[in-house]
Amino acid sequence: MTAIVDPTRKAPHRSAPPVVPAVLLAVALLLGLSTQLRAPAGVGDRPPPVAASRPVGVRTPTAVVAPTTSTTTNAPAPVPAVAPVVVATTAPPAPAPAVTTGCADALAYVATHAAPGFVATCAAHSALGHYGYTCANVPGRCDGVRIIHVACPAPFVYENEAHNSWTVIGQGSGIDPYGQGTAAEQAYCNGFR
Repeated sequence: MTAIVDPTRKAPHRSAPPVVPAVLLAVALLLGLSTQLRAPAGVGDRPPPVAASRPVGVRTPTAVVAPTTSTTTNAPAPVPAVAPVVVATTAPPAPAPAVTTGCADALAYVATHAAPGFVATCAAHSALGHYGYTCANVPGRCDGVRIIHVACPAPFVYENEAHNSWTVIGQGSGIDPYGQGTAAEQAYCNGFR
């Protein structure tokens, strides 16, 4: 005959002093780690029935599992790298040129910045197909005269021509140091060539 242990009987329960879990929790919180505290294995569980080969009426001792404290510490999950989002855009159209000058402004600038002896004119289509034109004693073009033709009264044009007047008489260097204007300025000046 086999004896069966009473399944309603609970094993004696021992718990860790309350200070140990509290200290572990405080350390985990200070370190910023997430913790998961689990009850020791077997605590709160009923022991499985034990079959014995003893005669009926003999008590079979119940095994007692010593409680253990286990703490599982999980490091925070790494934050996945996020690739920067690139949004394709098209460039806005070129703004209208800020040409607020006219021939009076162009002639006033040339009069104060050009080399001595140059005569300036300002009129559309007066610069041989260019935005501006500076000439000093070139046979067939400006025989015996020094002249600046400004076809487009944009600042980059008349500033270039005043500078170029010094270059064509040998007292300056470089041609058109103020560049050829922005795309918007060129679009504006193309009608004056």
